[in-house]
Amino acid sequence: MKKLLVPICILILAGCSKGKQYTQDLTGTWYVYQVSLNTIVQNFPADSIMNDSVTFTADGRYTAINLHKTIYSTDTARVSGKWQFQDSYGQLVLSDSANVPQYTFTIFNLTGSSVELLRNGYDHYLRKHQ
Repeated sequence: MKKLLVPICILILAGCSKGKQYTQDLTGTWYVYQVSLNTIVQNFPADSIMNDSVTFTADGRYTAINLHKTIYSTDTARVSGKWQFQDSYGQLVLSDSANVPQYTFTIFNLTGSSVELLRNGYDHYLRKHQ
């Protein structure tokens, strides 16, 4: 029994450490600089980067400004709600203010300065505001 307990504790601690690191890496304000669908790539000029952004806080809240403007419509949008990791930190779920899941992104290459989010075939490339 003791032999089994040690590996279980190590796995739990490793999972907690990974969660803290992912949360730390995600926390901050991010700007969309590129969106692609299959081979079609849309880059954004410097003046639009400031408008297409999402801010994540360590307590699990987010605010997105025009995050979906270039993908779904040209309307200006400001959305707030809660975020959480799912599927062993492989997915990012954004919920509305009533905590109803709205968007699920697959996470790639999350670092402290860049991340790639995939949803419905669209790749969103984001850079963290310094």
